[in-house]
Amino acid sequence: MIGLDRLMEIKGVVSAGQFSEDGKVIRKVGELPEDLMTSAELCVRQNNSSREFLETLDKGSERDWLPLMGWAIWGGKYSVVVVGNTRVFVETSRADFNQLIIDLIGSEATGPRPRNY
Repeated sequence: MIGLDRLMEIKGVVSAGQFSEDGKVIRKVGELPEDLMTSAELCVRQNNSSREFLETLDKGSERDWLPLMGWAIWGGKYSVVVVGNTRVFVETSRADFNQLIIDLIGSEATGPRPRNY
């Protein structure tokens, strides 16, 4: 994964941050209000729910679903993309989701990464 400052250069990205396993903000950059910037606890809960979902798929399928790499929620104006402990808020209509996913998954991790979801 590339650094947060480089994520901010991707089209449509308005905020990026890293969070710990217990939902504390490690680092944040961007323009969103504080209430959204500190959404780390919500991301941890969604990581746990998504992992449980994949575990259920994995048990009833011949395909390999684990480990959880990340998830995305597309909203009307904003969307959230999470890979590991990094979350990125983007403007849905402007975002370059392809580049974002490539950069989040396709390169080496930077900064603290307390848990590989």
